[in-house]
Amino acid sequence: MRRWLRMTGGLLIWAVHFIGVYLISSAADVWSSSEAASARWIGLAFSMGCLLADIAMAVWLSRGRREVFGPEAWERRVGLTGVLVAAIGVLWQTAPMAF
Repeated sequence: MRRWLRMTGGLLIWAVHFIGVYLISSAADVWSSSEAASARWIGLAFSMGCLLADIAMAVWLSRGRREVFGPEAWERRVGLTGVLVAAIGVLWQTAPMAF
């Protein structure tokens, strides 16, 4: 299970971010307006938390033995690529809230 978490952890964070921002926006639309400042601040705080989780995941993946070869090195590269894609996705989904 840990091997799968190493490879897909960043993408799971991105999925949680997508669902969370959608739920925040939907709740804000029901209670007031999705353009309300409070909804934007909550969404931005949630997005920053997800971005920090991506950074923590990247640090966790980059630590360890550097001279590892074989499947473990491949899993690390896949995981780091997933974290990079996830961080870009989080930033891309956050941009409309910030402006």
